Amino acid sequence: MDKKFYEQLLTSNNKYDRLDGWRKADLLYKSIDLKSYKEYFLELLEDEDIDVALHAWQMLPQLIKLNIIDKNEYDEKKLVRALREGDINAWWIAYDLWKEGIISLDLLKSNIEYFEKSLRSDPLTRISAWSLLPYLLDMGLIEKPDKDYLTELLEQPLNIHIKVNVVYLILELKEKGIINNVNVDAIKKVIEDPNFIKLSEAYEKDWRKALQYIHGEDFPRKL
Repeated sequence: MDKKFYEQLLTSNNKYDRLDGWRKADLLYKSIDLKSYKEYFLELLEDEDIDVALHAWQMLPQLIKLNIIDKNEYDEKKLVRALREGDINAWWIAYDLWKEGIISLDLLKSNIEYFEKSLRSDPLTRISAWSLLPYLLDMGLIEKPDKDYLTELLEQPLNIHIKVNVVYLILELKEKGIINNVNVDAIKKVIEDPNFIKLSEAYEKDWRKALQYIHGEDFPRKL
């Protein structure tokens, strides 16, 4: 191992190079005293580049497990800017951090309005947010939305790939009791697309289940 090379990487002025170095912490910690360089990692948690900061937050649980960073050495409030200004990925990362005991539920509760906005945001953000919603409901972090902003996407001129994923997400949320009323006609239009079955299989979805929802439980016997 080129110890000097990795020491330079861990302290690099190029933040992405530095991230790359810290990403290898589980391979380096036996050869390099990473604790002596931890301030260079902690800087990344509050980097002005939100993507850099989020990558660092994703690595934090592993560094804590390796006893390189102590839980009293970082400020969870430094994640707030990403929750407010970052994309929906920040909330997925925050959910994982909460599961690991890295951040508190109170931190997420105090910023939940920013997640709620994503439930009615652009199509891709909206799909991701509604996919995360069941987990946040289980946490007691949010209440079930009054309006279904997901079904609206089926009525927009969107790519069939997006609509296929929306259909399966709607059916999943309906099954979980998160969405009560389903626009069957809008779903039927997507299912009738000639590429529906092929795309379903590509996304490893059970197209038979979707067709059963529209045609009834005896649908397979009609084939």
